[in-house]
Amino acid sequence: MPESDTRALAARRLAPLCLMLAVGSVLILLQDGAAGLNTGWEARFGPALSGLYAVAAALLWWRPRHMDAVVGVTLAFTGVYFLGALYEGARRDTAQGLYVVSANAQFLPLIYVGAFIALRRGAVWLSGALYLALLALYGALYRDIVQAGGAYQQLSGHVWAVLLLVHPGCILALQYITALRGRLQQAQREAHEGKERFLAMLSHEIRSPLQSMLGSIDLLALRLHDDPGRRAVDRLRRAATQLEAHLRDVTEYTRLENPDWRLHEEDTDVAQLVQEVCDQMAPLAEHKRLALHCRLAEAAPGEPPLGIQTLDPVRVRQILINLLSNAIKYTPDGEVTVHAALHPAGARPTRLRIEVADTGIGIDPAQQHRIFEPHVRLEDPRGERVGGSGLGLAVVQRLVQRLQGHIDVDSLPGHGTRFTVTLPLRARGAPPV
Repeated sequence: MPESDTRALAARRLAPLCLMLAVGSVLILLQDGAAGLNTGWEARFGPALSGLYAVAAALLWWRPRHMDAVVGVTLAFTGVYFLGALYEGARRDTAQGLYVVSANAQFLPLIYVGAFIALRRGAVWLSGALYLALLALYGALYRDIVQAGGAYQQLSGHVWAVLLLVHPGCILALQYITALRGRLQQAQREAHEGKERFLAMLSHEIRSPLQSMLGSIDLLALRLHDDPGRRAVDRLRRAATQLEAHLRDVTEYTRLENPDWRLHEEDTDVAQLVQEVCDQMAPLAEHKRLALHCRLAEAAPGEPPLGIQTLDPVRVRQILINLLSNAIKYTPDGEVTVHAALHPAGARPTRLRIEVADTGIGIDPAQQHRIFEPHVRLEDPRGERVGGSGLGLAVVQRLVQRLQGHIDVDSLPGHGTRFTVTLPLRARGAPPV
């Protein structure tokens, strides 16, 4: 998944958390206010902090590309708020002051954690600046809470000592974990690159003689006129074609494991793409005497025409090819139907829905959770051997996930199978989020 898409997904996952913080901070302020535990600082700036969390939640959801700026400002303001609360609480030689210091001190490490998790850069600087401000605050309060402080202030002084001793360790530990995560990601990336280089070399070494084999098989078919010879040539062609499909599935499945996998979106005529795939798969369906229907003009009332949409045509094509190949493979007789439509109905559809239905052998509900696992092939209940690498549907599921879509299966033994793929669309010409 591209980094921009990954950041957008992370931002939208953070938005509910910010909303929870907004609600939680309001509840804490109300509870402490009812108990008379809020200081003047908390009463003045606590509502502003809650409002900031609500605004941050909205911005993270609607403007996820500004995630770093939103999170950085929110964390900085939160740090200032807690420092002000600590300062005002430490100056009071009362139980209320001790409560304010101890209650707010426990939240400071969460700011460090949030910075290292959410920010791509600057987490060390933000955390370091907060700790230096904490040191300066302690220096300003040293005479009050240590030298001339009362009993409650001396207890709050112990809390400050723990803060000053533990927080550098927290920052260093988070920095180490972040660096370790970066090294692990780099090692994973290098491992995938090495695997892809090996598969690319292996694919090239196999495809070259395979194409020569297919060419020789076609020439041999022209010279043979007897039925046994033609049947032998057909078996050779099917075996070579199946080997090429296995190689393609293995290569694509491995490529999808790469963390640097990227989308290549472009404006695409969806109707033309689906029709081209149907035309490509038509000979395979004719060979099994199956009817292949491609329903593009038969949209339901109210559905908008497919038209030009911004998507990755190569990946969508591969999803369709794999689903159609699977449907034809497991359909001994009857028909296979493809239906593509946009949803919801209206001027600005947000999803592309593709259905591939067949009248084949169906899938037992108890086995449906296994069909997307790699190297899993469900056997034909009639006892016939089913070919394939067992990676076709696994590749489809991973592609759909990478496209941030969803796939459903509806099937019963003996009543066929229907796969429904739903893919999100963005406005034509709009930049990726």
